Amino acid sequence: MAGDGSIYRIDSDGQAEAWAVSNDQIIEFNGGVLPDNTGRQVETSFKMTRDINFHPNPRRPLDQLQDGLLGILEVTIAGYFVGHDTTLGPGKFFNWGKEAAMNASLKWGRFGIRLDNFGNGVLNLNPIATTGYVLHDIEVIDAESPRDQVGFIAKLYRNGTI
Repeated sequence: MAGDGSIYRIDSDGQAEAWAVSNDQIIEFNGGVLPDNTGRQVETSFKMTRDINFHPNPRRPLDQLQDGLLGILEVTIAGYFVGHDTTLGPGKFFNWGKEAAMNASLKWGRFGIRLDNFGNGVLNLNPIATTGYVLHDIEVIDAESPRDQVGFIAKLYRNGTI
């Protein structure tokens, strides 16, 4: 059963969600509003911070997280696992958390997101060689009501560039 969104992982530039489906590197979900570990209600959101600090060492080049002064784009996804992901999704998150978030082909991050119901259309954030997303934080919630399903809150980061 497909959901209205997915979080997926690819191995190299040029791959996309279809590759992740065929290689079982995808978690499908339905969006929702979920409580985090503090009891706050969390839903899918996007937040960009600005880095206005001076470079800590002007003799060294900026790293991936310091270029352009745009800081980090934080994508928070809240949803309920659907289909086979109800039982396998938490395990996939755990395994993804142990393995590399980036590689030589995808040095900016190897995770992508599809949100079918964002705004009035589809939002696809697919990693490529020059941009990508890193799975940063995951909270799996035993959200038995109202949907009798397991919920999760995942944060993905992308470095800002100009």
